[in-house]
Amino acid sequence: MKHNTLIFLVSFFALQLACRPAFEPIDFGHDACAHCKMTIIDKRYAAELITPKGRAYKFDDIVCLLQYNAANPPANGTRFLVTNYSDSNHPFTDAQKAIYLHSESFKTPMNGQCAAFTDEKTAIPHKDNLEQRLLKWEDLTRLNP
Repeated sequence: MKHNTLIFLVSFFALQLACRPAFEPIDFGHDACAHCKMTIIDKRYAAELITPKGRAYKFDDIVCLLQYNAANPPANGTRFLVTNYSDSNHPFTDAQKAIYLHSESFKTPMNGQCAAFTDEKTAIPHKDNLEQRLLKWEDLTRLNP
């Protein structure tokens, strides 16, 4: 009996790990934005939303993500990812932990003018140059894009 319980528990946890919503890489130049339907080309401003069931929605601009969320309130457990503007590889980072700058200097695909940074340390050089204040996810969601 204990052997069957152990097999069940191991199987259950293995399935839980296999079913976790995962990041789905954006195929730049081919994938379309879930909000504006434009082809996602610029890696510096891309974003992704992953539902608790694992469905990935891709965006060409952080503002497209915000507008999509306003029209389609996300479920609890939804993950938000944005690309790190300051890293030349533009890796994705947790949008709710990222730091943002909003400036006309950022020529984003849908004129959202927002760039995301992994942390304050990487955002500060841009902030000082642009004379802008650093924003958090909560600040960004209060902007009316």
